Amino acid sequence: MKKFYIFLLCIFSLFPSVASAHGLYLTSQDGKLFANFSDRSPASGAVVTIVDEDGIVIVRDTMDEKGAWMLPKGLDDEPKFIIVEAAGGHLTKMAWQEAIKGTSKGFFDYVIVRIAIGVVVLGGGGFFIRRLLNPKSQIQNLK
Repeated sequence: MKKFYIFLLCIFSLFPSVASAHGLYLTSQDGKLFANFSDRSPASGAVVTIVDEDGIVIVRDTMDEKGAWMLPKGLDDEPKFIIVEAAGGHLTKMAWQEAIKGTSKGFFDYVIVRIAIGVVVLGGGGFFIRRLLNPKSQIQNLK
């Protein structure tokens, strides 16, 4: 019976990871800034703010329906950060120099990497639960 309760504890401890909120991510390419949520939906209507080193607002605008925004050229002051605020309290920022250079995909941005990690976690979790619920059969198999 104790093993059953431990099993239930393991299952219920996984629920918060499934119900986590999605994040807001910024990328830039070819002079455009793109804002997407972690489910790949665009952050349309998000507020874009460009600030200098002192935190003074240089430009304030909104993203289009595709979550894209054209980076301005020929600004009087040297920008330091781009801050994007989306509905639901999502907020993220990017350095101005990084936005100009363009961002590249990170290791975890590739779908195949996420799938591989999921398979390893699920397989390892299944193996752990199997050993937890049936430890005597493992000992008998070794003899």
